[in-house]
Amino acid sequence: MPHVIEPATSARAKCRGCDRKIDKDQLRFGERQPNAFGEGEMTLWFHVPCAAFKRPEPFLEVARASAEPTVTALIPTAENGIAHRRLPRVNGAERAKTGRAHCRSCREIIEAQTWRIALTFFEEYRFAPSGFIHAACAADYFETIEILDRVAHFSPELQRADLDDLVQALRAKRPHDAPNAA
Repeated sequence: MPHVIEPATSARAKCRGCDRKIDKDQLRFGERQPNAFGEGEMTLWFHVPCAAFKRPEPFLEVARASAEPTVTALIPTAENGIAHRRLPRVNGAERAKTGRAHCRSCREIIEAQTWRIALTFFEEYRFAPSGFIHAACAADYFETIEILDRVAHFSPELQRADLDDLVQALRAKRPHDAPNAA
């Protein structure tokens, strides 16, 4: 059975991408997968934007044939996720609470109170938290710094001032990239 985009028939499903409830009659994306627990298939449900951000390949299979404007508007977002293979890993941003996490890009410590990008990997039909990168490492890790739409979607608590500050951090040079660094 192919993937599907349809209005939710109830409000019981949670989105696999953001872990928030999918409201009744809200447009949702269903990714069909072989059933991990028995015979047949199972459907993984996503909000339509979450599917474009986190599962671009299966989303595009259905979105390109859709006539729904809210779906077709997300096609460039999904294509960008395919062009930059690590973009679907973005799972929001926050200021580091402690100075214990290591960046998955440069392997340096992420200092407390500096911006970091949270990562997830899709494994065994679910998203698993996979660490962080410095905001300043985004260009190297994702091969782009055009991630603000994803960050804002998966970190809805961030205010406009936070996002502006994050943009500055994304554009910053990492301390170990400075010309006089040893």
